[in-house]
Amino acid sequence: MNNGAQIMVAGIGSPHGDDQAGWEVARQIERRGLTHVRVKLARTPADLLDWIEPDMNIVICDACRGAGAAGSVHHWEWPCGQLDEIRWSGTHQMSLVGVLALAEQLGKLPEHVQIYGIELQSDHSEETISDIVQSGVIAAVESICEKLNPAVRQGEMEHA
Repeated sequence: MNNGAQIMVAGIGSPHGDDQAGWEVARQIERRGLTHVRVKLARTPADLLDWIEPDMNIVICDACRGAGAAGSVHHWEWPCGQLDEIRWSGTHQMSLVGVLALAEQLGKLPEHVQIYGIELQSDHSEETISDIVQSGVIAAVESICEKLNPAVRQGEMEHA
């Protein structure tokens, strides 16, 4: 995923329950201190339109429903027809799919767009993330960082 371009990791969410999953993924990646990665927190997918640029790679993280069991992590590359079947968390006025399609029409869409969804626990609306979704957050962070950090990938290649 890192082809020398700047990478933006955008977490979409809110400060409520499992809807925090996208934000938490982004925050944990930011704590890793990867110099080629910028982190942004969005309340709605439409916020992405202010930040994305065609010459960057983007990783979008959000809580979702309809892709699998609670806490499961899903990865898609844009464009992907399967995204139309997924319900994203929150009450977004403009869907993630709609925002990406608009960015493409405006000539703002980066060549590489990765989307990670962490499946919500449907009955969890507390202030904190449920344990099962927190496990998904950790798995998503590890998966994303493995792809983002060239030193990790290089080390794996040398030992393979």
